[in-house]
Amino acid sequence: MPNHAAKEVLPANLHEHRAVKAWRKLQPAWFETDRIEILKLKTKSAVYRLSGVGPDGSAIIAKRCRTATAVVEQAIYDQFLTRLPLPALRCHGLVKEPESESCWLFVEDAGQQAYSPALEEHRALAGRWLGSVHRVSVSATLQALLPDRGPAHYLKLLRSARAVMLTLVASPVLTAHEVALLRTVIMRYRAIEARWDELEQFCGACPRTLVHGDFVIKNLRFQEGARAPALLVYDWEMAGWGVPATDLAQSLGRCASPDLEAYRSALRQNGSQTELGVLRRLANYGNLLRLVDKIFWDTVGIGGETRDFLLRPILALKNYEPQLATALRLLGWREHD
Repeated sequence: MPNHAAKEVLPANLHEHRAVKAWRKLQPAWFETDRIEILKLKTKSAVYRLSGVGPDGSAIIAKRCRTATAVVEQAIYDQFLTRLPLPALRCHGLVKEPESESCWLFVEDAGQQAYSPALEEHRALAGRWLGSVHRVSVSATLQALLPDRGPAHYLKLLRSARAVMLTLVASPVLTAHEVALLRTVIMRYRAIEARWDELEQFCGACPRTLVHGDFVIKNLRFQEGARAPALLVYDWEMAGWGVPATDLAQSLGRCASPDLEAYRSALRQNGSQTELGVLRRLANYGNLLRLVDKIFWDTVGIGGETRDFLLRPILALKNYEPQLATALRLLGWREHD
């Protein structure tokens, strides 16, 4: 995978950097920065850490992204997270780029103490955090902003990715083993769609709520508190309104694997009597939906027919295919059902 961060050379005068210029429009009485850290850099998006520019000399995260998603993220920070009885990151606002569909979103830095699903304390904290989020009602105004994250959304992704894979099967630049891999994933996708009604029926019986959509290690930070440790959650770019199956996914890639018993206990404070078995089944569906989402993003954006363009999605499928087989096995689904 290319090192995008290496492609940007920071200006000698950091005040001339595009992220700093945007921040100054939002905060004219700003603090000077002596360091800009590139956290992510792509063609249409970027994330930087601006040291020393926030209140009391704190760091600020500057995120360049589509305005449409930034508006949703800002609303979640300002209208929802501020109502939680838990520590939450502060959003400092957004600045739109002139004549562009992009903007800059500025958020408090969450620190660098990583979350680890290998630690039971972290998994329990994640379960309690999700349960607390799902106990809080979402205003009609925020609901109207949130994109759909129900089964229909993921079925659309599944069909789109399968259509791309069907065209790739005929590619002359792929090896026989790579074509066989594509055919295996296509076969599994057909098996999934054949059982989709079962997934829809199960999810339809579960309450809809705010869904983070990318509840994974890279979007979580563990914070030691004076009274108790806290979980800080950011990057709500994939957030939406639906059943929180993907947020509950277990032991899949770099997902958070929240403790389901801790999640259930937090929900019970609002009188929920959801059985642990139901949550485990929902998490198993979440494993499957996360893979559908990840495979979509790794295949649908293919921009050419040469081997260089196809190598990345093929390598991704090699990683996802055994995970897909495991997800189907946990649901009791077979490829030939």
